Amino acid sequence: MSSVDSLALVLRVLLLTGTAVVAGIGLLRAGAVMRPWSAWIAGVGTAALAGVSAVVLHINTGFAVAHVVLVLAVPLALRWRGPSTFLGFGLALLLIAEAALGHTSLAFFLDTIFVAVAVVWFGLALAKTWRPDSGLRPRPIALTGAVALVGAGIGQLVLAGVFDRRLWSTGYGITVLVLVIGAVSVLAVTLALREERRVYRVGAIGVLAAVLAWAALPGIPLPHDLPVPGIARLAQAAGTPVLVSPHRTGRNLVHFPESAGGGITVEQGDRIARAVPIPGASGTWAEVDLPPGSSDLVISRAGETGTVEVDAGDLPEVPGAADPECASAALGGIAAGAPAPVTCPDTELLAEDADALRKQVAYLAELEVPSLSVVGDDTPRGKAATGVVLAEAAHRGVPISDNPDGALLQVSGWQQASHTLGRVNFLYGMHLAPWLLHAPVVNSTAGAALPLRFDPRDRNALTYGMTQASAFGDPPSLSGYREWARARGENIAGDVTVYAPAQVDVMQMGGHEHGGNLGQWIPQGTIVAISGPLTEK
Repeated sequence: MSSVDSLALVLRVLLLTGTAVVAGIGLLRAGAVMRPWSAWIAGVGTAALAGVSAVVLHINTGFAVAHVVLVLAVPLALRWRGPSTFLGFGLALLLIAEAALGHTSLAFFLDTIFVAVAVVWFGLALAKTWRPDSGLRPRPIALTGAVALVGAGIGQLVLAGVFDRRLWSTGYGITVLVLVIGAVSVLAVTLALREERRVYRVGAIGVLAAVLAWAALPGIPLPHDLPVPGIARLAQAAGTPVLVSPHRTGRNLVHFPESAGGGITVEQGDRIARAVPIPGASGTWAEVDLPPGSSDLVISRAGETGTVEVDAGDLPEVPGAADPECASAALGGIAAGAPAPVTCPDTELLAEDADALRKQVAYLAELEVPSLSVVGDDTPRGKAATGVVLAEAAHRGVPISDNPDGALLQVSGWQQASHTLGRVNFLYGMHLAPWLLHAPVVNSTAGAALPLRFDPRDRNALTYGMTQASAFGDPPSLSGYREWARARGENIAGDVTVYAPAQVDVMQMGGHEHGGNLGQWIPQGTIVAISGPLTEK
């Protein structure tokens, strides 16, 4: 509840509830005698709330003016049955429109029910007497309204989707619970009491509780998903996104975006870890050891403190899974809305990457590079990639040497690549394996070239980048893009083409010239093709 705008929430709840009262008084005037003082108190109070909301919250001026005019017109016209009824009906329609702005069809339907029940119930509860000749049948109306309110409450519970401990452990869940209990109590009162006036006056308490909860819901943040063992955990704490990966027992990385700044600490049990940068990765990272089962991580940042609930279950630790590239892959699935257990990319060399590396070596052979230096690592992918490159170099007659007058081909992971690229320079350029397409890696050298099967400037690639940037703030990576595409049932398939990043502040895609860095693969820069499609020769 710390992120709730309390003033906005209070004004919304009071404004919608007051409007329902005034609308009910006006709408039911055709069949009942209303007390003028109740109409004036509700009308003037609601008009004042509308004015304050327009100034403080900058709500739509048209809605605010219409609100003030209608809520003051109802008490003015109360002596006439026809005009007050039409004004009350108009005010009810305005209330539905205001409450349902931006809602889906189901949410709009539920909003309409809440407004209709509140308007009719409050109107009959505040009536002085009911006209015998009006045709009003208060008890059937009460029963219909109570049943409709219970149905709307259940519908709101289904829409919320919090059928677990979040129903009683989060502000949003408790509000939904109050709404449902209020609706059920109205039905119980309606069935238990026989005297019509008592039904409306006692039941008004339950209607008021349900309406207050309904009005408050849009202003309360949705609760986070419950942690699932083995699936990277994305949450919010201390005013920043937090990613916990791989979310298993043992060693885990807690990741924060660049926007979170520095000086962040993570407390796990009696241990405190400081979030620090990792070469080849963006943002900061803290290393923690998660015990089996549920536990909490306490995040401290810039004077703020928050808690992230984690649940490692009884899943065993997977050596090497606590790696920034693994976390980026997991983040891609989360950004696509389909988080899933992720196999760390460095556990195997994909056939498509092996093919790209062969074509990359063939491309270098065509450039007649005098020698090739290969830098890998001891991961399964790194060892396999080194073997593929060496075999293709032998096949193409390219000498293997560390001579800087030749070319460098980096097939390691992010961290080692960042270290290497920042220390050396080769005359025929720095050439990288496809999975090293990640801004902190490629930006560690003045120039690099990568064999890719997609254009990082195309719509899908930019959509992934923008989606991930909105969800967390990290720059894109090939590992994340693959998980994002997999979750969407798409393939990143195409001819291998060599691309080179360039550190220039330009975006060569229509509509993105002034779009900042959001979604760009190379922030403050671009990436362009420097070869045609590479084919087997």
